[in-house]
Amino acid sequence: MNDKDFEVLMELAARKLEEAKAMSKKEAIQSLNSAGILTKKGKFTKPYAELEKLVIAK
Repeated sequence: MNDKDFEVLMELAARKLEEAKAMSKKEAIQSLNSAGILTKKGKFTKPYAELEKLVIAK
């Protein structure tokens, strides 16, 4: 990856982060559900169970 590729990737990440900050809780759960990270009820799916421990600890 060259510097230009890295710059484009960082800009994309920044845009996506801003979009995520503007999401409602319901939209965020739907997005994570679509990615297979959360169930429709907002619980972590089995492959991401370790993340649940981190989220609860906060």
